[in-house]
Amino acid sequence: MRILGIHGIGNHRPGESPEEAARNLSASWARSLGTAPGPGSVVEVVYYADLLRTPGRQGGADTVEDLGDDEAHVVLETLAHHRAAPARVPQGRLTELLRDQVAEVAESWACPTWLVDRATARWAKELVTYRTPGPAREAVQERLRAALARHRPDVLIAHSLGSVVAYETLHREDTSPVPLWLTLGSPLALRPAVFDRLVPAPVEGRGSRPPAAGRWANVADPGDLVAVPAKGVSQRFHGVESDEECPIHRLDFHSAAHYLASTAVARLLRTVR
Repeated sequence: MRILGIHGIGNHRPGESPEEAARNLSASWARSLGTAPGPGSVVEVVYYADLLRTPGRQGGADTVEDLGDDEAHVVLETLAHHRAAPARVPQGRLTELLRDQVAEVAESWACPTWLVDRATARWAKELVTYRTPGPAREAVQERLRAALARHRPDVLIAHSLGSVVAYETLHREDTSPVPLWLTLGSPLALRPAVFDRLVPAPVEGRGSRPPAAGRWANVADPGDLVAVPAKGVSQRFHGVESDEECPIHRLDFHSAAHYLASTAVARLLRTVR
């Protein structure tokens, strides 16, 4: 089986070249998948985190206090699925509101505040950088398109933000087809931060399985911060074959490694043989 992966948020590897990062991520994903793909399988991961680095912004935004307004609103829109949304954002209190909501979600989940803080900050920063029209978005999609043409995979596994990249790339006319597209921890259904900004735009409130994807299956941990709303992928997109909730970890609920090692992914890979 030939598997192509595309990673999600939080994968920047500053000490490695893009080629080294891709090789190391490929090896990591292969270890996480274990024996599920079967003997002789080949795993290759598309690395693109280097393309989302903002010049002059050192160290990235690893706390909500470091976010710009667009990024802060992404966090609010995401956390609204895990708590009651405020009636309005008070003037000049956006950062304070973010801190309060992060703490509230962390307390309700009985997990460290820093974990929710870091996860949402990284998510918002990388999403806003990618979704902004321009050379970064085009370069990320081109890396995936080229890998699909070169690798000719049986399965494309797209995790987190990678599922947004894959959705838009698989809709391009010049993209090579893939028999099975598997999305893990996908934020595709998140409105308005992701769903309403997709290219091509949804029609009458629904997106669709990309033409280059033969089948589309989705797996999400019910506690995943960004894979919201629950069952949103099958509710907001036509052509989704399966949309499964699968608990992967109580605290590390968005980890690619835990998703890849899950029974749900193993079962879906068996359908390709």
